[in-house]
Amino acid sequence: MGYAGWLRNLVLDRGLPFHLELSDLGRGAGDPFARIDMAIARLTHLERNREPFAARYIFLDTDQLERDAGRTERARRRAAARDFTVIWQEPTHEAFLLRHLPGCDTRRPPDKRAADQALGREWADYRKPTSAQVIERRLDLDGAYRVAARLPELAGLLRMIGLWPK
Repeated sequence: MGYAGWLRNLVLDRGLPFHLELSDLGRGAGDPFARIDMAIARLTHLERNREPFAARYIFLDTDQLERDAGRTERARRRAAARDFTVIWQEPTHEAFLLRHLPGCDTRRPPDKRAADQALGREWADYRKPTSAQVIERRLDLDGAYRVAARLPELAGLLRMIGLWPK
C-alpha cells in the first residue's frame, strides 16, 4: 500500500484529475490467483454503486509463479478478462523498490531472500510494510521513470494518472 499511496499522494500534490482507489489485499493473502480473486471481489463491490473505474492495476510478485504453472496461467487470464493490468514485481516488492534507487535500476535479485538483503544494504531502515510517507522520503519520480523504462505496465500506470512523461 505504501507505494500505491505514494503515487496517490503525487497525484494529489500535483492536482491531477485522477482518483486512485487503493485496496490492500493483505500480507500473506495467497498466490497471484487468490490475490486476483480478492481484487475482483473488491472491485465488484466498489463498482456496485458507482461508475466503473477507468483502469485497473494490480501489483503482484513473481516469486510464487513457479509453484503452479497452470494456476499462474489461469491467474493471468482471469486478470485480463476483468481488464486488470498486472504490474509484475520480479521477484518481490522489495526488488521492485530496490530498482527505484539510484544506480540500482538494473539489479535483479534472484529470489525473496536476495531481494530483501539487497534492499537492506541500500535502504538500511526499510521495514515491511512501509507507508507512503516513508516511500516519499526515499524514492522519487526519477526512480519510477527508470523502472518504468523497463516495465511497460508501470509506464502505462504513470501515463494514465498523468505522472509520465515529466
